[in-house]
Amino acid sequence: MTEFGVALAMIGLFVWLLLKENSRRGVKTVRAYLFMNALEEGKSVAEANEAARIDPKNIPKSHIRATMLYLQEHHRGRQGPLMKKAEAAGLQW
Repeated sequence: MTEFGVALAMIGLFVWLLLKENSRRGVKTVRAYLFMNALEEGKSVAEANEAARIDPKNIPKSHIRATMLYLQEHHRGRQGPLMKKAEAAGLQW
């Protein structure tokens, strides 16, 4: 029974870590989108970095939806290329 409990605890820990990483990556993706959007509007890199500062616990759903649409239209739904493009343009994490 103790082996079952340990295995269950390990699985629970793995799932928790996976969900935490997914949340962190999602916040980074939204920040990258906001940064790139600000640059496209003609803002400087410093202004775009300021526009990309968001509270990770209170991201508006409109930002999430806009990010998802942008990813589908420009990067086949993949987050990595957007984050790399934003970093190359000067996004400060």
